[in-house]
Amino acid sequence: MNSIRVVHLIYTFAIGLFAGLLYTFEQGVIPTLMTLNAAEYARVEQGLIRSLDAFPTGVIVVANLAMLLPLYPLARLWKQRSTAYWRLTALGWALFFFGVGIFTIVLNVPINNAVLTWNPSDPPADWESARNAWNSLNAIRTPINYASFLLMIWASFEMPEY
Repeated sequence: MNSIRVVHLIYTFAIGLFAGLLYTFEQGVIPTLMTLNAAEYARVEQGLIRSLDAFPTGVIVVANLAMLLPLYPLARLWKQRSTAYWRLTALGWALFFFGVGIFTIVLNVPINNAVLTWNPSDPPADWESARNAWNSLNAIRTPINYASFLLMIWASFEMPEY
């Protein structure tokens, strides 16, 4: 079951990368964005969205690895679903998939898409409410991502010997 170990390492790393990204936003990017006026915010935020969503090195690739790869050991070890490894992996996957992945797609991405339509020279009057909504959503998904990452690390210590 070496393949399970390798896949576990890859998706744990991907979840950790995403946690690091969200941490960076919470601790550095968001506080800096809060100091900008409307035109500056629109220009900088559009640049951030475009650069982070760039393919193939963008956040989308990392998020997809983190959302889909855990299904491999969960399916392969279905008969061992009573083990701590399986349960921790399933919980970590569910938290990331729904609490970070789906949450982001349903709530954060529509705000990003709206920001991309703004004219940086003339942002909408309610630009601050969009910024504040995105920041509030990020403050929810960030600790969920941390919990998912910690569960995957814990699961790696519970992995059965094969």
